[in-house]
Amino acid sequence: METRHSIRPEQNIATVLGAALGGLLVSAALVAALCIWSTGAWGAESVKDEYAEEIWQRSYQAAAKESILNRSAAPLSGLRATSQEQGQPKNQSAWDPKRLARIETHQDLIDHYSRQVDLDADLVKAVIYVESGGDPLALSRQGAAGLMQLMPATATQLGAVDRFDAETNIEAGARYLRSLLDRYHSVEVALWAYNAGPESVRLGRLPLQTQEYVPQVLRLRRDLKARQLNLRVGQ
Repeated sequence: METRHSIRPEQNIATVLGAALGGLLVSAALVAALCIWSTGAWGAESVKDEYAEEIWQRSYQAAAKESILNRSAAPLSGLRATSQEQGQPKNQSAWDPKRLARIETHQDLIDHYSRQVDLDADLVKAVIYVESGGDPLALSRQGAAGLMQLMPATATQLGAVDRFDAETNIEAGARYLRSLLDRYHSVEVALWAYNAGPESVRLGRLPLQTQEYVPQVLRLRRDLKARQLNLRVGQ
C-alpha cells in the first residue's frame, strides 16, 4: 500500500519562496559579474584609467582636423606630469644637443616626407628624438627598429622593407603617424596610439611609458618651434 505524505500549505509557500530567493541571488551574481567584466575590473590592464579618460575628453572634433598640429603646441593639461617629468628643465637646454644634431642630419628627408603627408616636420623630429634619439640603427627589446621605431607588422603593412634605412623609415613613419591623426583627430591620441598601439587606445589602456611619452614629444615640438622663432628674430 502506497503511503502518501501530506504537505502543509506553509511548507509549500516556504519552498516556493526559497526557490525564488535562490533565483534572485543567482541573477544578482550574474549581473555583478557582467558589470565587473564590462568595466574591465576583471583585469587591471583593461581598466580605462583617469589619464586615458582625460586624453579622450581632449580629442578634437573632425571639423578641426586642419588645425590639429597648431592646437597641440601648448603643454598637455590633460596628462598629469610624472615625477621624472617634473624634474626636467622646461627649456630647450634640457634636450641632448648631440641627439638633435644627429636628427638634423636627416632634416631634408624629414621636411620632404612631412610635406608629402601634410605633417608638421617638428612633430616628426620630436617623435624621432624620443623614439630613437636619432639613431637609424636603434632596435628596441620589443622589436621596434630605426629612427621612428617601426614594429615589424607595421613596417610590413606600410611596405617598409628595410626599417634601418633612414629614408624608408622616415617615409613610412610619417605616413603611419598621418594615418593615426586622420583616425583619431587628435595629436595626443595619435601619439598614444603610435607609442602604445591602436589596440591600447581601443581598450583605454595608457601605459606609464606613454604617460611620459606624449607630453615629452609635445614639449620638444614646442621647444623646436621656439628655437626656430628665436633664430628668425635674431637674423
